[in-house]
This record gives sequence, structure tokens and C-alpha cells, in this order.
Amino acid sequence: MSKFKTFFKNEFDKKQISQNKFAQRLGISSFYLGQLLKGEKSPPDRELQIKILEELNLSKQKQNQYYDLIAKEKNDIPTDIYQYILYNSDKWDEIREEIERKNKK
Repeated sequence: MSKFKTFFKNEFDKKQISQNKFAQRLGISSFYLGQLLKGEKSPPDRELQIKILEELNLSKQKQNQYYDLIAKEKNDIPTDIYQYILYNSDKWDEIREEIERKNKK
């Protein structure tokens, strides 16, 4: 069983909201939301990840856990880190320097 699926299902259940209403708030079908909750679909794209977090209203620690679980399952970097890198191009040289430093070890 997917760790993301388990996490998402648990947090969704805590909201005590219908699947239809939650899906409507996200702008997706109830069927697709059901597939996510059952683990029949892989974790959603970055845009939907953010919408889900906004609706779940999780603590910062739980948000990090959510992003990390999705990233591991998708073999990707967490969306919050991706967004930071994307919108802070002034940090790219620092990141490259850190990568180079780590590669020299």
C-alpha cells in the first residue's frame, strides 16, 4: 500500500467532508478523487498537490510529510522545493556551488 495513499486518506477522513464536495473544491471529479484515495492513481501533479494542501489545511510538518511522500513515490523532488527553486533563480548559483562542493567529497 502506498504511503502517500495512506497519509492522504487519513488526512481526508479527518476533514469530515464528502468526497463530492472536496472534489468540487479541487476542481476534479469525485471519481478521480476516489481513485487517489484508494491508491489506484499515482499522486497528482504539482498544481493539484498544492490545491489539496490548501483544502486540507495541514500543519507545516504535515505539509512537508505530504510533499516528501509524493516525491518519493514519483521519484521526484518535493513540490515545495521545486517551487522555491523555480521562483528564486538568484539562488541557482548557490545551489550549483553546493552541488559541486558535495561532488568533490
